[in-house]
Amino acid sequence: MNTTATELTKKNRTVVDQHGQSYELTGRVGEGGQGVVCTTNYPNVLVKVARASTDERRASWADKIRSLMRQPLEGLPIAHPLALITQPQPGYVMELMDGLVPMADLMQTAADALMSDGGLAGYLQTGGLLRRLKILARLARVLAELHGRGLAYGDLSPANVFASKSLEYAEVWLIDADNIASQSRDGQQGVFTPDYGAPEILRGESGINTLTDSWSFAVLAYRFLTLAHPLKGDGVIEGEPEREESALRGELPWVDHPTDSSNALSVGLPREITLNVPLRTLFEQCFNAGMNSPGDRPSLSEWADAFEAATAHCDKCASCGSTFLYTSKHICPFCNHVQDKDHTILLQEYRYMPPGLLREGLTEDVPESLIRKECWTRTGKAVVLSMSAIDLKTLPLGTSLYADAISLCTIQLGNDGLWIEPTSSVRVALQRASDDKVVTVARKQRLKSESRSGTSFWLHLGTVEEEHVVWRFNW
Repeated sequence: MNTTATELTKKNRTVVDQHGQSYELTGRVGEGGQGVVCTTNYPNVLVKVARASTDERRASWADKIRSLMRQPLEGLPIAHPLALITQPQPGYVMELMDGLVPMADLMQTAADALMSDGGLAGYLQTGGLLRRLKILARLARVLAELHGRGLAYGDLSPANVFASKSLEYAEVWLIDADNIASQSRDGQQGVFTPDYGAPEILRGESGINTLTDSWSFAVLAYRFLTLAHPLKGDGVIEGEPEREESALRGELPWVDHPTDSSNALSVGLPREITLNVPLRTLFEQCFNAGMNSPGDRPSLSEWADAFEAATAHCDKCASCGSTFLYTSKHICPFCNHVQDKDHTILLQEYRYMPPGLLREGLTEDVPESLIRKECWTRTGKAVVLSMSAIDLKTLPLGTSLYADAISLCTIQLGNDGLWIEPTSSVRVALQRASDDKVVTVARKQRLKSESRSGTSFWLHLGTVEEEHVVWRFNW
């Protein structure tokens, strides 16, 4: 009689891999329809035991794992199979980085507090808004890299994503990699976690692919930030199970639909304090146009860009310590404390095109005033500068190579003023927005605190004769 995965893990048991190495199963990390993930007597080593109940299914599952072991997963934070478990039940061995907890635990802590007298304590205790944005930015970038290698993850859910336990970090690690696939699977083989499967999978119209990954990521991200499901409005939560099934199949509008409020939601955190405009736009794109048209969903690269840009747009409350999206009112939405506006500066990113380059190709005489106005193009990206230094780089914020881009300038806000220091051979210069005088910053220089009067400045990262990035701020 074959031992099942459930029977195997009810108490400490031993499994053996293809090389004869034995592992004692010491506890459960999680489980799903295909198997149980367990801790072992070796630090950072996990074992997944399959639920396959017949010889045919066990053989098929083992073949799938052998194929997965040949996929190009090197360098990605994914706990991929290292060895097959052969006795007494099929499975595989994987390694997991230390100091991680399931995202499901972080979400549950926040949700439990919100539903009790704890209010937002659980949300802040698990890192608040900024850390959530960083975790999601990192997760989106990992999935974008996986998609770039021609692979789809397949069963994305909070139970399969682990994040740093320490609030100082925002690393992520994916487990349960046996659903990774190089091509869309048959609709009958679609694997998903309840609440996170794309509508076309639930309808049996598609297997897993990069577009179903995008859907699952969007659901996970929305829940992680707002503590609410994007398809479960008040009527779904309070209604019959059939209504929930209908919503998850894509037959009802999403909860924040701009014109159809029939599935509106009154619980969860307000979207205006947890999502900025670019993020709200992507969620709308995914859950409205992309509901039943998968090709309209944002790619994971688009999600990564938006989340990385959002991390730079956060302020920290001097009263409650929580992080929040910057607004000109300087009010913390979590405790209503009015911040000292002198403790932050908003840097807005522009592209500068010299007038001479703009005139090239023009067939008519355009007024000089119009040319000068068209020199400046706002990118929509911004950085909130507080009492810590930041690097301004060669590439725009929210791009895949930004982290590795060369630093051109360091800027830091201190009690004695604003310090600007060039960090490369690229010319750095300051210009008052009210005139044409451009002053080169050749070494570390300071705009004094006592000179702060709300004057608008351009910080040029490049020569004025060439197209370059410019940051605008008030001092």
